[in-house]
Amino acid sequence: MRTKRLILMLCLVVAMGLQSAMAWGGFGHCCMAYVAEQHLTPEAKEKCQHYLRHSLAYYASWMDWWRGSLHFKSVNGGHSNKTTKDGYAINMKKGAMSHLVKALNELGNGNYKNLPDSVVRQRLINLVHYLPDMHCPSHVSISKKTFPQYASKKGFFRNGKSVNYHTLWDAAPAMDRKGWDIDDYAKAVDKVSRKQAKAWQSGTLVEWGRDIAKGGHLGYQLLPDGTDVTTMAKKDKKAMMDHCDKMAMMGAYRLAYVLNTIFADKTIKTK
Repeated sequence: MRTKRLILMLCLVVAMGLQSAMAWGGFGHCCMAYVAEQHLTPEAKEKCQHYLRHSLAYYASWMDWWRGSLHFKSVNGGHSNKTTKDGYAINMKKGAMSHLVKALNELGNGNYKNLPDSVVRQRLINLVHYLPDMHCPSHVSISKKTFPQYASKKGFFRNGKSVNYHTLWDAAPAMDRKGWDIDDYAKAVDKVSRKQAKAWQSGTLVEWGRDIAKGGHLGYQLLPDGTDVTTMAKKDKKAMMDHCDKMAMMGAYRLAYVLNTIFADKTIKTK
């Protein structure tokens, strides 16, 4: 428990300077990485430890922390997903999804064995951040021209103060959960059945993208223009938190699946 609390403290220190800029926030990223680690195969867990020398949660927000560094310019980029023109699928060649495709191409099918440890380490750090990141509802870029009902005119609020839509979803995993650590979150939220986990982890990356796009649409529907999250009806707040936790767990379980697949010398089909 001491180690878990130290990890959370580190994540929160990072989050203090980044909360408004990163999806899920420091707490959310740490929680999803921690949950993912609980579902790694022994082999994947051993390989992750070999390359990272730290827990997944330790690196959960790494790419937000270093996003401005020229040293990481070649491996950093868009943290959001862009939808296709119809708004119901994810563009596979841009944004966060492109990082996942690139990592699987470089590491999958045993290719990681032919790379320097430092390269594998950086690709894993990218995965630990970008894969859960892309499941955040506010990290789905949906055209407001195609869906004008999502265009904000009144804005969004917290305690009567104006706040952007992105920030509301960033903070959602910690909303009304004061004092929680990553272990508390995992115990309360990670109640995913084997059937559900298998459904999330099956299929191609294109199919995963459709799930993510659907989650982005529901995010806008659950937080209509003019919402103040502190005065939401109880049932509406619950619906928001249920969606937050579902997308967070989808991201965590898929991260575990991707790492398990890579270190089983396999890969995941793009389409």
